[in-house]
Amino acid sequence: MRVFLFVGLGIGMLWLQLTLAPLLALFGYKPNLLLLSVAVIGLRWAEPWLFLYGVGAGLLLDVFSHGVLGLYGISFFALSFLSRLIGVSVYEHSLLLGVAAVFGLSLAEGMVSVTLLEWLDESVPWWHWMLANVLPTALVNALWSPLLFYGLGRLERWARPAEA
Repeated sequence: MRVFLFVGLGIGMLWLQLTLAPLLALFGYKPNLLLLSVAVIGLRWAEPWLFLYGVGAGLLLDVFSHGVLGLYGISFFALSFLSRLIGVSVYEHSLLLGVAAVFGLSLAEGMVSVTLLEWLDESVPWWHWMLANVLPTALVNALWSPLLFYGLGRLERWARPAEA
């Protein structure tokens, strides 16, 4: 049952990323809804499918975003690992802590992506990309993350009905 939930969530988030995310852009930076879903799921749910979901979401985003196949797949795998680690050790269902964790996880994912891009092409200015693209996108992701925390909380209550 959980596998179908992850597949449906991944397809839904990809559809929202391609259609709705450009409309949600703040100051020209659109949120990465797939990244948000991997981070928030990793913080909230201790699921073994999270790592496959992260890789699959990253590969789907690679296919629809740019020509370097596997870049988001690798960085989303690292993101799923870090979010699961933070979710187990630090996260206590606090919205403020969750938003801060999403900001840090977005920065970490961006750092992995830019580092991989720099290894592939040395003309990529690492600091410029981090300050001009990754930092503002991490802020936008953090600003939109409470909506995803709320949505996943509702989905969690729906998927696990109260036991009498």
